[in-house]
Amino acid sequence: MSIVDVIKNQLSGDVLGKLSAAIGEPEDKTQAAAGAAVPSVLSVLANSVLTGKGLDGLLGALRNFEGTDVIASLKAPSSGGSVSPPAGGDILGSLLGPNLSTLINILSKFSGLGATAMKTLMTYLGPIILSAIAAQLKGKGGLSPANLTSFFTTEKANITKALPAGLSLADMPSIPGVPTPKVPDAGVPSWLLPVVALGLIGAAAWFFLKSPAEGPLPEVPVPPPMNRPNVTPPAPVDTAKIPPAPTDAAVTIPSVDEVTKSLSDVYTGATQALVDVKDVATAETAAPKLTDLGSKLDLVKPLWDKLPAEAKAAVAKVTVDHLDTFKALVAKAVELPGVGDKLKAILDALVAKLAGFTA
Repeated sequence: MSIVDVIKNQLSGDVLGKLSAAIGEPEDKTQAAAGAAVPSVLSVLANSVLTGKGLDGLLGALRNFEGTDVIASLKAPSSGGSVSPPAGGDILGSLLGPNLSTLINILSKFSGLGATAMKTLMTYLGPIILSAIAAQLKGKGGLSPANLTSFFTTEKANITKALPAGLSLADMPSIPGVPTPKVPDAGVPSWLLPVVALGLIGAAAWFFLKSPAEGPLPEVPVPPPMNRPNVTPPAPVDTAKIPPAPTDAAVTIPSVDEVTKSLSDVYTGATQALVDVKDVATAETAAPKLTDLGSKLDLVKPLWDKLPAEAKAAVAKVTVDHLDTFKALVAKAVELPGVGDKLKAILDALVAKLAGFTA
């Protein structure tokens, strides 16, 4: 059963009734709003973990919910049929920061629930979602960077599939559930402007040196002869000695976005390949994939070498966000019986190449 189904199954019966009373909305409307909110929150969390940016923060938050049965506390008898938000009701604000208000507005418009009611609902759903994730990880080896990354890598397809039709999270920082790291500002980098200017100057020079005149020059009236001193005319210029203009008028500059995306794709592919490794047979299946990813890095490295220092610093953020997590996955994989013999050399070479992308 997917994590989305686990959580949705908990939001029924008495729990659903108390949530409806807490936000002042009918049960059917509350259930529909929760049905959109749960996969949306999971999508944002998955994207945060798989890009490496929110991994440590979510791990710390999950430790506060380890062994906590939030649903049991909501089912406990209470006066008036409603309950106060569970402990840690502000946890999503800590994890998502200002992005939480963006998500609340999106969900409010989609579900027809008022923003205040949706915000209140999220104070209940946050602890429910995190306690469910903590419970799942407890049965998969406990809370660790490798296990959390593996969990969301496995669940991301189910999470994305559970998003209701018509619900768009396009206003969120990045695509939900997909490891697409945030790249540097899409505007023209300051270092690129002078290079482009040089390219344009070179193009103009080439054009005027190589382009023939289009048609004869207009005749200019010759003034009458005057008494002038004898002056030796300058020697004609030997055009054969003029070096030819360069054929490439513009300087080829690798795209920062291109290098960033290629490096991120390698991390994503390598992580997925390692998550699928369970034994010797699956290690043999993963070996050519990991080797191909190493070859891809060999193609990316020359582009990286051409980047100015400022651009390298932006691309190197991918290494900072991903390398330690990937090393943890490698360590876990090579400990499996027989897997180290099949993959250790390949993985050591891949880690060494990935470590080369540092500013």
